[in-house]
Amino acid sequence: MKLSIKPEKLSRVFKKHHILGLPFSASFNEFSAPDTGDPHDHPFDFITHIVNGGYTERIYKIDEFGNVIITDVERKAGTSHFVKATDIHQIIHLPTGHCVTLMVPQSGHVRATCFYRFIEGKAYSRLWNKRKFMPVSHANTI
Repeated sequence: MKLSIKPEKLSRVFKKHHILGLPFSASFNEFSAPDTGDPHDHPFDFITHIVNGGYTERIYKIDEFGNVIITDVERKAGTSHFVKATDIHQIIHLPTGHCVTLMVPQSGHVRATCFYRFIEGKAYSRLWNKRKFMPVSHANTI
């Protein structure tokens, strides 16, 4: 089968380039600015390989009491990272102003993508296709 690339523009600063014709799913993800939207999770587990540029990722953990723990992690070019579908995160800094990653899914669809807001240390979420944010309970973050 012939390889091809199908571009998908997800926002002004985020483009996905689906690699078609491989025996597995993969895409190049191209970031030209930090993620200024709400933090999010993903519909599946994946491995991301930082091809160029790197980024600082803000990771949000919600404890059993609904409290939010925030950690910033630098991801450098040439490194790879496993991301669970339930990991809440956002890219907050691009040290070179541009980043390219190779994303390879590690599971099928696990969940619907959610967006999150954190107000006074508590977490609220909404499904990607809904508008209303609801309080997060520990049970729905596992």
